[in-house]
Amino acid sequence: MKQPELVVPTTDALGVSTLTRIDRGQHTRKQYLRLFPNLNAGYNIRENLIARFAYYQSVGRPDFGQYMNGLTLPDTSVARTSATVISVNNPTIKAWSAETFKVRVEYYFEGIGTINLGGYRREFTNFFANTRFLVTPEFLSLYSLDPDEYGDYEVTTNHNLTEKVEMTGFEFDYKRSLNFLPHWARGIQVFANASAQRAPDGISRNFNFVRRSGSWGFSVSRPKFTYRMNWNYREPQRRGIIAVARSIEPDTYNWGSKRLYLDVTLDYTLSRRFSLFASMRNINDQTEDSKIYGPNTPDYAKFRQRQDFGSAWTFGIRGNL
Repeated sequence: MKQPELVVPTTDALGVSTLTRIDRGQHTRKQYLRLFPNLNAGYNIRENLIARFAYYQSVGRPDFGQYMNGLTLPDTSVARTSATVISVNNPTIKAWSAETFKVRVEYYFEGIGTINLGGYRREFTNFFANTRFLVTPEFLSLYSLDPDEYGDYEVTTNHNLTEKVEMTGFEFDYKRSLNFLPHWARGIQVFANASAQRAPDGISRNFNFVRRSGSWGFSVSRPKFTYRMNWNYREPQRRGIIAVARSIEPDTYNWGSKRLYLDVTLDYTLSRRFSLFASMRNINDQTEDSKIYGPNTPDYAKFRQRQDFGSAWTFGIRGNL
């Protein structure tokens, strides 16, 4: 007797879940029983100059979805792109652990203000990485997939690196109230901070890695109002790698363009109970550009898409009862 064909409804989300998912069909148990020692020390070199040292261990757990052992198949009826792959979760992946050493020097100005310099080195064990490979007969057999339908697809999954990964970074921040100005110019405060980090090239490609970023600005405070301007900068961000294909060269990545946001806020006191406020985000109307390019991609061919979120302006009145 011929078995009836199973038809999965395409418009009924509950029906799809009922036919394609098994309640409590996967059982995975993980535990993280370990100690995480840490040490913090500080030394007063001078009354306004402090050196600090820290050592600590940490752990990073995989997303819960990794333990579900799920398999996501592509739609074979649509045109294939570099993103059309078979995605497999890895329930055997381990949590990464890391040892971090940090040093920091803090200088305090007379009055209100600090300038701080710091650096760190972090060494990861079992660091997460992505891998991509062509399907094999063993893989198709394990998941009972039709070789004629899925034999030419690639598979993406996660795994733990066997080698240790070292990451280093630098931090700087500065904040000071300009109380040395004449009395009529008092109430001005400036600030700036920056960070830079470095990881091995083969590792940074596995996650969204921003090498350098920073922000700076100033504020003006008076008895009746407070005015702030804040600039925020991020250099171009390298994102996921693109699989090598007939027209795609090795080391081709998705990129997020550099950006410089400017935010402005203003508060004006009307009385003891009421005040006006204004908040203007991204006042310079910066866009979010996405690019795809490799070592030899010409400039005119790098641009992919642009998202224009515009500038958000909010005005209102605030009351205190």
